[in-house]
Amino acid sequence: GVNYAIILAGGIGSRFWPLSRQSEPKQFLNLCSNRSMIEDSIHRISGLVKRENIYIATNRIHRRKIKNCLKKFTLPLKNILFEPQGKNTFSPIAVLSKQINDMDPDAVITVLPCDHFIKHIPKFLKLLNKAMGVAKQGYIVTLGITPVRPETGYGYIKIDPKAKIQNTKIYKVDKFVEKPDFDTAKKFLKYKNYLWNTGTFIFKAVTFLGAIRRLAADIYGGLKDMRKIDKRYEMLPDISVDYAIMEKAYDIYCVKSSYPWEDIGSFDSLKKVLKIEVRR
Repeated sequence: GVNYAIILAGGIGSRFWPLSRQSEPKQFLNLCSNRSMIEDSIHRISGLVKRENIYIATNRIHRRKIKNCLKKFTLPLKNILFEPQGKNTFSPIAVLSKQINDMDPDAVITVLPCDHFIKHIPKFLKLLNKAMGVAKQGYIVTLGITPVRPETGYGYIKIDPKAKIQNTKIYKVDKFVEKPDFDTAKKFLKYKNYLWNTGTFIFKAVTFLGAIRRLAADIYGGLKDMRKIDKRYEMLPDISVDYAIMEKAYDIYCVKSSYPWEDIGSFDSLKKVLKIEVRR
């Protein structure tokens, strides 16, 4: 199957106020490098996915900014989903997966939040490549990071250390865990089988759409004709992909990895990134 990417760039950056405002959310700020976070994301995944197969989901209020990004990267305008309203992560992933599947029933999709700081790009791409190989066999795969501190700002993935794909560090997911309190996060650090949930998912489009049909049949019907996107979008749920699908799905595997990674969700995490960068 051909590789595709969906970059999620829909947030309005409320936790970065006053540095980011609704008109200038964090994905357009140069927080970690001399490129904006969305440009970093496109640049990073270009190692595995051709530019014309990179799709972006963003709010329609960012139309002008995204168009400027496109010029730089020669991405086709049809690859952008301009959401009429913010709907968390499930709806944009579902809509774009359907769109990609209609063109290429063999597509393998990597979903990437755009507000992540990733230090070792070659290592990251190598892990993704492994994940794509497993996704081709019909599994949903996610990337989990070995925690380096008790973190209450991230969700966790509990893996089953006994169930893994032969000769790999790819484990069956036991469950997805909500953001913990500090004491629980300290326990997770000790147990070794709890990983940070990076929100990065890899799957064949057809596998993901099958999961929607099974686990959210009412929503599946609404994806049939995406030409009337505005009307349809109103009917789609405001729900995270973890909650809608991942927590209920049976066959999910997780690539266990460790590299400097932060979700740039707040000034606090930005501080940690700057420390990593300064230590270089």
